[in-house]
Amino acid sequence: MSNHDKHDQSCTHVCLISDQPIPNLIPLLIEQPKKAIFLVSPEMTDQAERLTRVLRPRGVSVDFRKISSAYDFKAVEQACKDIMQSEGTPDRLVLNVTGGTKIAALAAFQYLYFNNHNQRIIYLDTHNNQLLQLAPENTATPIDGNLIKVRDYLIAYGMNPDPMDESRGAESRSGLSELAQLLIQGESLLSKLNAAIDRQSIGKKPSYLNLTLNELGEKAEDLAACFEKCGVATRTQSGDFNIPSKEKIFFCQGGWLEEYVFRAVKSQVLKGLDLALNVKVQWDGKGRRPTENEFDVLFTHSNRLHLISCKASNPERITTTGTRAIEALNELETLSDRVGGLFGRAMLVSARRLSDFDRERGKKMKIEIVDGQDVLHLKERIARWLR
Repeated sequence: MSNHDKHDQSCTHVCLISDQPIPNLIPLLIEQPKKAIFLVSPEMTDQAERLTRVLRPRGVSVDFRKISSAYDFKAVEQACKDIMQSEGTPDRLVLNVTGGTKIAALAAFQYLYFNNHNQRIIYLDTHNNQLLQLAPENTATPIDGNLIKVRDYLIAYGMNPDPMDESRGAESRSGLSELAQLLIQGESLLSKLNAAIDRQSIGKKPSYLNLTLNELGEKAEDLAACFEKCGVATRTQSGDFNIPSKEKIFFCQGGWLEEYVFRAVKSQVLKGLDLALNVKVQWDGKGRRPTENEFDVLFTHSNRLHLISCKASNPERITTTGTRAIEALNELETLSDRVGGLFGRAMLVSARRLSDFDRERGKKMKIEIVDGQDVLHLKERIARWLR
């Protein structure tokens, strides 16, 4: 096998570690070398450890080489010299210059290339979704498929996800589309449903609820029938309906929208799609109580993480930080940046229409918004978003 072969698993990748792990991770997943050497500055130790957690289960051994600073040209050159001496077969080294600082990339390129003109050097072109080989000859290889799982993406960005139940959301609810249409077209019904559940849930987490049809007004009978069809509620002897568990209360309170969005993504039949619903994570941290978050719908496609936040409540309701819509947009912008990095994408799905101000705000944040009646055309909107 040629030492230029892109899938020579006996090679060793030399990677410059930065706070964006994907440029190093994707080439490693494509080429699956037996070993990777990380050039790690003191600030990037945690990030290097995260990448290691993703790679070791895949049979890639990882070796850290400490550098005093990612901006110290001589230190990076010395690290590369040590690598060439210790590895014994410099023609098996593959330098990935996508990550790290420009100074570190230039120092590594200069030392390894000019001391071995047969040196293979690669760069991940995320814009055109291809892996470039810069030396010894220039080639471009399209990246075929989706290589990164949701769980690995989260770990690489510093999160510890709870075990994911891959069967969740997979069960078929025959009445889900009918329920979504009823609640999205019936704004008053949705408001009354949310208010009725809130009244019985404030300050406690009930294990069941009994809702009175009369207080839900018009279309209440249709709503009860949809909930029964979805398998989340049953009629009582008095003619009202009972929601018998916390999980089913969650569904009635907004989980229906999350499952509806989950199904819309799944229906796209995307190659290599990795899709997850209601993912709970704890962030890496030194504190006694790590930060926790729960993500509504997450999926990876074309090696990018897509984060969708689902809101069934009134977007204009006042909160301590403005309105629920502003709160949701700010949170989504922050989380999509921290969870997906430069390659992440975010969407807000609201069962009720946002104000023009909030829609414009979302546009400036580069958050895709699907709201109100448009949610009923979510499959088409997601397909357009992904194109």
